[in-house]
Amino acid sequence: MTRRQVLVRGTVTGVSLLSLANILAACGGGGTKAAPAGGAVRRGGVARVAVTVPSQDVDPVIMYSAGATVTAQGAGEYLCYPNPDFSLTPKLATSWKSGPTPKTWDFTIRQGVRWHSGKPLTVDDLVATFDLLTNPKSGSSALSAFAGILSHGNTEKIDANTVRFNLDRPYADFPYLVSPFNYNTVILPKGYQVGTFVKGGIGTGPFILKKYQAKQGASYVKNPNYWNPKLPYLKGLEIKYYDDLPPQVLALQAGAIDAMDETPYQGSQALFSDPKINVLANPSSQYRTFQMRVDGAPFDSKEVRQAIAYCLNRPQLVQGLFNGLAQLGNDHGFAPIFPSSPTTSDVPQRAQDYTKAKSLLAAAGHSNGLTLTLTTENYLEVPQYAQLIQQMCKPAGINIKLNIEPLATFYGSGNDQPWLQVPFGITDWASRGTASQTIDPAYTCRSVPNKNLSNAGAWNSAHWCDPAFDALMAKFEAEVDQQKRKQYAIQAAKIQQDAVPDVIAYWAKEIRVARKTVHGLAPGTFAFDPSAMWLSS
Repeated sequence: MTRRQVLVRGTVTGVSLLSLANILAACGGGGTKAAPAGGAVRRGGVARVAVTVPSQDVDPVIMYSAGATVTAQGAGEYLCYPNPDFSLTPKLATSWKSGPTPKTWDFTIRQGVRWHSGKPLTVDDLVATFDLLTNPKSGSSALSAFAGILSHGNTEKIDANTVRFNLDRPYADFPYLVSPFNYNTVILPKGYQVGTFVKGGIGTGPFILKKYQAKQGASYVKNPNYWNPKLPYLKGLEIKYYDDLPPQVLALQAGAIDAMDETPYQGSQALFSDPKINVLANPSSQYRTFQMRVDGAPFDSKEVRQAIAYCLNRPQLVQGLFNGLAQLGNDHGFAPIFPSSPTTSDVPQRAQDYTKAKSLLAAAGHSNGLTLTLTTENYLEVPQYAQLIQQMCKPAGINIKLNIEPLATFYGSGNDQPWLQVPFGITDWASRGTASQTIDPAYTCRSVPNKNLSNAGAWNSAHWCDPAFDALMAKFEAEVDQQKRKQYAIQAAKIQQDAVPDVIAYWAKEIRVARKTVHGLAPGTFAFDPSAMWLSS
């Protein structure tokens, strides 16, 4: 395995970072740790971080928007956290290990942790948290992530230091489901009532929520009893809400805020050349589906779907949409950052080929071309992506009309969710920690809307179902041997790329930007961890 594969797989199976460092050093892969950027750490000050206005109540159990998640992560913590390379590091758990098979997982909790109320953190709190998150009656947004993996009542206390998760099936990447990659799994005190988080004083994190104002923001003060006595460096934290991107950009340039947690390249270009701004970019598994519903004409024809995939010039998309801050996608759900993902030598990279696209259209009975309507959202770089798709498909005889809807309209609610219903669309997907987290809710048979009503995460917008693909993913998820996992991944990727229910043209890097006076803020990983942030003058 590569150095990164050793790190990622070792931390998933609970090997400590110190042990991994020793292993790598013995193999010649060690190195010295660089001094913190910005010189000696300076304590004090209040950092101001901009996020978009939460689209629902700020509560760890039910939140799903970036604004709500960052607000909760200012005060709450998880069992483990991701590093920029997607390996895991301990937080409220100090170690974890699977049983004889990855169907059971034991986590050892950190001792000496206290709630903001002063009470000690106990294993009972962990059991109560996961019983709440897996209870179908709780309205938990984590139900979809845990569906078919962890059921209600299957979290148990082993002793005063250990919690055990008894899974529904073997799942080798389970630690990622109790990290910020499953953002609802903030640990909560036993007896927690949904809706009370914004009252403040709930959490174990380095900052205590003191004031929350809907549509405006949240204020925090330093936790004087934080379990890591060296942290935090700041005396306070402010999360500021903004309705749109341009005001955030202007506020950062003017010094009214110190950092932006989520920074799309489109609309923020001025920041990337500003000498007062640092761009913190990190490879990720963030992507956009370009979905084609396979259960109706014309996309019930694989040839039509393949023809559209061959129209796209992916390097041009990466350059035009992100100025290079993205990686090429290959129409399967295994992002390059995942250690077991196929390479282009395993699954050849799909490239623009108009001759092939026209031939496929003719084979599908559309030699005179097609006229289609592409429906999507006005969010991030998606409108620009839609325009480029329109331009790139035209030479093949595919004429596309654009229907770009407001974000809230596109996602809708209840029985009116256009993103799951339209025959041809683009949907944004946030980063996930593993290929399973990326693929399970979007490409498996059980994730097809209305196909299995007991599954809370029916998010398969292409309505694609392939039992052979599902069987390979089940083997992949149960396997702990990295080389065997990769072989399953290669086979699954070939099936998905050939069927192409979704075009996955790129994997966008996660980007945070901050003024150069900000230090200790991790690159754009999925977690917002303010514990090591500090400000220079």
